[in-house]
Amino acid sequence: MDLNHVDNAIVENYRKLRTRIGIIALAFPVVLVAVGYCWQIHIQPTLSNYYFAKDTAGRVDLYPVRLWFCGMLFVVGVFLYKYRGFSQNEDRWLSVAGLFALGVAVFPMSVDGKNEYDFVLAWIGLSQLSLHGICALLAFGCIAVVIVRYRDSTLAELAEANPPAYRRFKLIYSIIAAYMVLSILISIALHYLNHGQDFYILAAEASGIWAFAAYWFVKNSELTEVGKALKARHPQMQMPHRTVADFADKL
Repeated sequence: MDLNHVDNAIVENYRKLRTRIGIIALAFPVVLVAVGYCWQIHIQPTLSNYYFAKDTAGRVDLYPVRLWFCGMLFVVGVFLYKYRGFSQNEDRWLSVAGLFALGVAVFPMSVDGKNEYDFVLAWIGLSQLSLHGICALLAFGCIAVVIVRYRDSTLAELAEANPPAYRRFKLIYSIIAAYMVLSILISIALHYLNHGQDFYILAAEASGIWAFAAYWFVKNSELTEVGKALKARHPQMQMPHRTVADFADKL
């Protein structure tokens, strides 16, 4: 077995995992609106409204978009949970973010101020809130923490090797994190000010999710630059063609 091939496969698999998270997040709002349109469902005020968006054509499935809503969230949630961060704390934050993403799918939005899980929040005096909304807010918050607090776990490698790239990526990450937080705050403000009557909330939510998707594409680009810097600094990392058998001979 070629060790270089194994190393490259691991790196490539993680790159593909980041890319898939980004693609699914990028497609999420578009798929919900497109599938809803195919089922003659008008554009909803929020993405969460697609959970209970009813088919108007009289088909058997009353809530045809719910499957897509929950399915894509489950995939992203599992990916985030299984993805290994570059430090233990980063890994924990990503895992928690994945669990909250699963919570968004498992706990439905409130309808007329009520949902099936009212009793959970009623125990702590927060019956006016929903687990669905709390999970969505905390999932975004966890990702924002990862972007801002743990970006230097890999980005620091470029501080001396490639200062322009270091400053560029740091600025991009700051913008992405700030935009994600801002989009959530705008969504919450519109919910209370506009009572969810227009699709402005959906647009704000979608833009925040697209910012989340952008993070994973930017991360791929950053890690490519980090890899180049590490190889330039440590030439021994570029191992010759060796196999497990070669190492076994020395044991």
